[in-house]
Amino acid sequence: MAPVFLYVLIPSILVTSFISGIFGMAGGMIMMGIITWFLPVQTAMVLHGFVQTVSNCWRAFLHRAHVRWNIVRYYVPGLIIALLLFASLSLVANKALVFIALGIMPFLQMLVPKDMALNIEKPLHAFSAGFIFTSLQLICGVSGPIVDLYFIKTSLDRHQIIATKALTQGLGHIIKIFYFGFVLTMDDTLGLDIYLFALIAAMTGTTLSSFVLKRMTEHQFKSWSYGLIMVIACVYLGRGLTEYLGYSVL
Repeated sequence: MAPVFLYVLIPSILVTSFISGIFGMAGGMIMMGIITWFLPVQTAMVLHGFVQTVSNCWRAFLHRAHVRWNIVRYYVPGLIIALLLFASLSLVANKALVFIALGIMPFLQMLVPKDMALNIEKPLHAFSAGFIFTSLQLICGVSGPIVDLYFIKTSLDRHQIIATKALTQGLGHIIKIFYFGFVLTMDDTLGLDIYLFALIAAMTGTTLSSFVLKRMTEHQFKSWSYGLIMVIACVYLGRGLTEYLGYSVL
């Protein structure tokens, strides 16, 4: 297992943390797919949660002046309710469901009526975001493009979006580690050295991304992130369907 992490997954963590640092999403979705490709779902959830907690919390720290704390205040109660619900049911998705959920998620944006404007600046919307984002993280590891539905109609600039997303997502990944690592009993598939390498890669990728974000325009930020997510979604949907149908996939 160690060579795979050193030569494939650790570089992937570096790159995807860099991507997340620029777009505030996408990187976590890519990383979840790569990690799940090699590991059992529960182990993948814990490692992914660890990496994303480091990446998001470090990104929130780097952009801490732009965090909208009034949003976080209403987000947290929704997060706690989702955790309590899932803990009472002890739910764990299989690999096929994880990949299918990752693949379908971006297309759910198209099902939301155009006149239904979600805005995370509104207290009730922030509360529902906490519940929905956390539920998705506990089902498929990420909340991905659904997050954008709550941020796209806001008055926040790209720095406020990146900072506030980072903090809310970081909190969700901490909950994911707790859920899969303690509520469902943590296994010892991975050694501490793997987590150390993952931590260094995540912080490095996130730090480097801040230099690119400063030079990116608002138009580039929105258009590039959408195209990237849709390509990834198609790959994961195909992977999930082949897994569900019983085909062997490397």
